[in-house]
Amino acid sequence: MQRIKKGDKVRIISGKLSTKEGTVLSVNPRNNTAIVEGLNKVKVHKKASGKQEKGGIFEIEQPIYLSKIALLAPKAPQGISKIKYTKNKEGHKIRVAKKTNQEIVSSKSKINTPVGDK
Repeated sequence: MQRIKKGDKVRIISGKLSTKEGTVLSVNPRNNTAIVEGLNKVKVHKKASGKQEKGGIFEIEQPIYLSKIALLAPKAPQGISKIKYTKNKEGHKIRVAKKTNQEIVSSKSKINTPVGDK
């Protein structure tokens, strides 16, 4: 089950980029990967195609396996925590950090908006 979502602050926990932090730009649950802003960059050589696109060497972010990233929890002992799901008082399903029992509010989250309001 994929528990990391777009907009979450994460830390790389293994590999050459371990201890680096960033924000998740996108998640691909089919491949169990996520793209993290500013991390795992590679250089791509592109040839100019047509009048509008310029050629050159570009840096792009490559996906990272979800097993290599952990969610940042502000008050956790090492700064990272696993995620569990519980229900709040209104009965909505929410994400909670296991180490601190605090609700995780993503920047893209719509938990606090009542159903039916725009």
